[in-house]
Amino acid sequence: MRQHIDGRKGRFAMINARRAQQRLVAAGFVIGVDGDFGAKSFTALMSYVGKRPTTDDPLRTALGKAAAKHFPGARLTTPLRIAHVLAQQCVETSRFGALAESLNYSQAGLRGTFGRHRISDADCLRLGRKAGDPSLSLERQAEIANLVYGGEFGRTELGNVKPGDGWRFRGRGAKQTTGRTNYQRAKDVTGFDLINNPALLEDPDKGMQAACLFWADKGCNSFADADDIDGLTKRINGGTNGLPDRKTALTRAKAILL
Repeated sequence: MRQHIDGRKGRFAMINARRAQQRLVAAGFVIGVDGDFGAKSFTALMSYVGKRPTTDDPLRTALGKAAAKHFPGARLTTPLRIAHVLAQQCVETSRFGALAESLNYSQAGLRGTFGRHRISDADCLRLGRKAGDPSLSLERQAEIANLVYGGEFGRTELGNVKPGDGWRFRGRGAKQTTGRTNYQRAKDVTGFDLINNPALLEDPDKGMQAACLFWADKGCNSFADADDIDGLTKRINGGTNGLPDRKTALTRAKAILL
């Protein structure tokens, strides 16, 4: 097991890379077994954690490259830390399938996801998708976003102070950065003009960089080191939304890395 970060190549400490690669090959992924856990290995790992059968998806390919590039800067350099961050990202990105939040909620989904202080029962029935309905229009999704990420909650928790901020600054990137305040923070550090062009976070490299920034800022490595997925989920999500799926993804990541 390697005990240091190779800064020149951006590799990872304490990973038995060859063993992890062998496990990915045994799971059906075509990658090299060379002890060099780089972009292709991360793409395969994300595909395995997300229960995706192949690595030929352009988004996961780009995310794997971005993880190899940006994880070291957030000290995501041990098997347990990497397992935890990928478990969280797996759920936040719909199994590494999307970098922009969908608000295509059913009526029951709206009620189960957001508290009554954020959306009323009447609005859940009015705006949510009924059984048999097609996907909600973007206009309907925008109305939902402006309700659940607006109002007093949006102002105090997310910095959404202008009309339309809920939809404008909905979740994007590998972490699903949400809210004007978090977009501004990411802009200050990355230099990307995310306030005037929030969709920049839908770029895999920029979206991963912002996710790693959030991870470091929020001290998430301490939760990962303690193997505390409940505390980590609350730190990242503000609650326990999707916790069973996060635990499933963590188990899969550990099966390869640990």
